[in-house]
Amino acid sequence: MVTKIVGIDGNPRAAQVSDFWFAQLDVRLGKIEAVVGRLERQVWMIACGAAVLMGIEMVGVMLRLGQ
Repeated sequence: MVTKIVGIDGNPRAAQVSDFWFAQLDVRLGKIEAVVGRLERQVWMIACGAAVLMGIEMVGVMLRLGQ
């Protein structure tokens, strides 16, 4: 994979990057995306769980105030 890039001096030169490098980059980015996805799900589960617990507590308080 030879692509043309421009150096600081303005002259075009060939990039020395192999397909193997891009494959490794894709694998690592895929792993990072998987970790971020799991973290996002965990944060949503914690937030929803806290909201449910708060709702239950509010219902309990309302029932105690009504007595």
